[in-house]
Amino acid sequence: MIYPYFFLRALAFAVIGFWLAGCASNNYNNQPTVPTYTDPYAQSGVDELLAFGASMANMSDVSRADVCKSLMNTQKISPSNGVQLHLMVARLLSNECGDIPKLLEAVDNIKQAYARDENLQRFIALHTQVLMNLHNLAKRQASYERKQKSRSASNTKEAPEPKKDENRLLREKLEAIRSIEKQMDETSEGN
Repeated sequence: MIYPYFFLRALAFAVIGFWLAGCASNNYNNQPTVPTYTDPYAQSGVDELLAFGASMANMSDVSRADVCKSLMNTQKISPSNGVQLHLMVARLLSNECGDIPKLLEAVDNIKQAYARDENLQRFIALHTQVLMNLHNLAKRQASYERKQKSRSASNTKEAPEPKKDENRLLREKLEAIRSIEKQMDETSEGN
């Protein structure tokens, strides 16, 4: 009966010895860690971008503008593809996220970095098209407003028919929205 007691005691000392040796070696290998800054916008997967967009959609206009300012400052200080994609998503929800043509050019320049990610390529293509449609609508609306101002300034006898122009503009907006919905349906069917 003495043998099992000595065996268990020796086994216990061996386990404690290995454990202490492991702790000692870990203490020598540990060096002080320096806290590293991780960019919250560096992640550029479809899931991350969708979550970001949903989060922004639930914000007030002021909060969206703040996020846009933060993104634009981050992109100036430390440019990254992830920040650029976040700007692309945020621009759909806030005009404070930059000029659409410049944004589209920047996104076009980084698309090749994601050539192997088919879902992200689709995501980028969809958002690019939506941004182009927004930009074209804004240009048409600005043109329409300029025409209206010039007509009212010239005081011509012929009064413009705002109803027809307004109806045409609304029809164009509706067509753009339908086009976007169709693209989204095609994208979701492709998944």
